[in-house]
Amino acid sequence: MGKARVNPLKSVSVPRLELTAALGSTKINDLVKCELEYNIKKEVFWTESQITLGYIGNDSKRFHVYVANRVAQIRSTTKKQQ
Repeated sequence: MGKARVNPLKSVSVPRLELTAALGSTKINDLVKCELEYNIKKEVFWTESQITLGYIGNDSKRFHVYVANRVAQIRSTTKKQQ
């Protein structure tokens, strides 16, 4: 399954767009797991954005509301190892 989105007209930074893409991948993963009648043993998520990986892996720093909400949603459905 794939999904594409276009940039909003309002200017949004690249790290925020990458974080939104990571959130989209977790949502697609949840949808596919729900719809498939197949036992998935391992899930791996890929991103080339070091900033997004830093957001997801950082437990000690507080983020702005936009970033904090998306990181919380990603963490609620995935593990850091994925």
